[in-house]
Amino acid sequence: MIRRICLAIGLLALLSYVFAGCSMLAEPKMAKYEITSDLEQFTDGSMYTTAQTQIPEYVKGQKMEDSRFTEAIVKLKSAQEVRKVVIRRRTEDAVAVDINLFAMSGDQWKLMKEIRGEVKSDIEMKVSPISTDKIKIEAQRATRTADGKSAVSTTTGKSSSKRGAGGGGEVDRILREPLKFAEIEVYGLLQAEAAK
Repeated sequence: MIRRICLAIGLLALLSYVFAGCSMLAEPKMAKYEITSDLEQFTDGSMYTTAQTQIPEYVKGQKMEDSRFTEAIVKLKSAQEVRKVVIRRRTEDAVAVDINLFAMSGDQWKLMKEIRGEVKSDIEMKVSPISTDKIKIEAQRATRTADGKSAVSTTTGKSSSKRGAGGGGEVDRILREPLKFAEIEVYGLLQAEAAK
């Protein structure tokens, strides 16, 4: 009888130890930061409003059309430690995309994450902690999905390698189209988690 009681207590202690370890491994709780953007649809909290990524300003002697990447920039009220950025798209706008995620560090942009061929409606990007007050998302339509399938289809039914007289071709036109985002969200640790 005593042996059974000791065995039960030992088993209970072991289970408590395992559950405590699992809770320590659990993902920390995140806080959604308040952000703003020149395009309020990115930060208005509604999935019913969307905005298009913008062609970047003239930079370092390059013409705007030299890059297929368009961008969206959001600002935090003050520099805070960022751990995660989420882009939410409506299902009908969820085409395969390539994304470069940047954070302002000092007076220059620091590349935090690269994603290629993402087709999900909600794109979640966890990053190494960085203190910043500004996030930039460079995005372009992808030629391939993450699993290697072609992401470009033309309405002409012709080969994607076929070019028009101007050299751009239908595929280039499709790839250069801006992308629609419904929401951009920026997260950091909850104060209680950060204090641990």
